[in-house]
Amino acid sequence: MLACGLGVQSVIDNDRTGKAVLPACNTLFGAVVDSEGNFLEKCSLCGECVLGLTAGICPVTLCPKGLLNGPCGGMNQGKCEVDKDKDCAWVLIYKALEKRGKLDQMRKIQPPKDFKKNIKPRKIAAAKNG
Repeated sequence: MLACGLGVQSVIDNDRTGKAVLPACNTLFGAVVDSEGNFLEKCSLCGECVLGLTAGICPVTLCPKGLLNGPCGGMNQGKCEVDKDKDCAWVLIYKALEKRGKLDQMRKIQPPKDFKKNIKPRKIAAAKNG
């Protein structure tokens, strides 16, 4: 599939085949729309995509700390220490890799990201007519 990380995650969210979906390009911003019309950021479009190693789940975006090499010490019973109502991104990654028989990918150490490529917070302003 030729898509950015957002495209990969959209396909995985609707996957019926269980086949691997890998990113083919890097972009800088993206969200998906849920059934209620909410835009949910699933990919930070950081330009250094790791979705091929993390079962299509972006730890940079879904982990509030942006951890690239596993959960922090504050994860508790699968929940994030920053937001206890959210599942830990790395627990989700582990379960997805386990389901695919790819847990060995968890052992691959990722170098630090170059966050200068993606300075936050970002804003999208609506265009004004006339």
